Amino acid sequence: MSAARPGPGGLARPLLSLLAALVCVAAVVMLARTAVGTASGQRLDQLTLSGASAHQGRLSQYAELAVGTVSLPVISALLALALVLVLVRRRFALLLPLAGLVLGANLTTQVVKHLLVTREALGPGIEITPNSFPSGHTTLAATAMIALVLAAGRARAVLAPLGVLWTTAAGIGTLVVGWHRPSDVVGAIAVAAAWTFLVLAVDGLHTRRRNARAAARTGRGRRRRGAPDADATGRGRASRAERAVALLLGLVGLAGLALGAAALSALQLPLDLRDVVQQLDAFTATSALIGGGTAAWLALVLALRTPISHGTPPGDRVP
Repeated sequence: MSAARPGPGGLARPLLSLLAALVCVAAVVMLARTAVGTASGQRLDQLTLSGASAHQGRLSQYAELAVGTVSLPVISALLALALVLVLVRRRFALLLPLAGLVLGANLTTQVVKHLLVTREALGPGIEITPNSFPSGHTTLAATAMIALVLAAGRARAVLAPLGVLWTTAAGIGTLVVGWHRPSDVVGAIAVAAAWTFLVLAVDGLHTRRRNARAAARTGRGRRRRGAPDADATGRGRASRAERAVALLLGLVGLAGLALGAAALSALQLPLDLRDVVQQLDAFTATSALIGGGTAAWLALVLALRTPISHGTPPGDRVP
């Protein structure tokens, strides 16, 4: 998210953000059609859900603890902290896009779950339950986390990895306690990511127009010689930290996605829903996909976010 700075800026970030949003929308549609609407997708979901229930390791223990924090008081506290950060940093322009992100993503999840997608058991061994795609709990956790990260200023380099860990654990936790299927969790993260990238795209285009107007106005004056560029120094340090964190999260995300996809593709067909080994393998692979996808999402957010500029102090300019 950004404030005005001289120079119109480029179109690369907003266009890439828009492309990322479209990819996320396509992922939601594909998940709904395959995981909910086909027998093979339902079998893989059922196998993984059984593996989550059977898993007794630290992953399931930590995940169960994390999902217990996805409650109204905790989510309200996170959103209130994001609001306080926006007000303290005097970035009032962030209020509308962050509110749109949180409300839009959660409303989208509820509309898709209750109005657009229906679920019927398409084969033997599939539990007959109402549709739960996408996960409302995961959407709520993911949007509260990303709102806090975007509102946090330079602290986002620290909050982003912590947000990845918490969101991933909370999403996996919904599997462990039996609230949701794997496709529900992945779909919820894709919904939250789609709204995030849409907000980044709109913000980038708005910033470009605003900076173009600012450049036209300031072009009539000149800057004093020797005026210190404090903004560039502070912003440079923050940018380096964010780039390092984005690179780290990107590598973790790619590794998780690759390992998870490879492990799922290695499952022996046809899937045996009663095979405990296959159940645990599917759960571990899906957990890697959830963690990898969440890390990749935050890495792209840090990379595509339009950098903040505080502009030149009025004393450094003369008419």
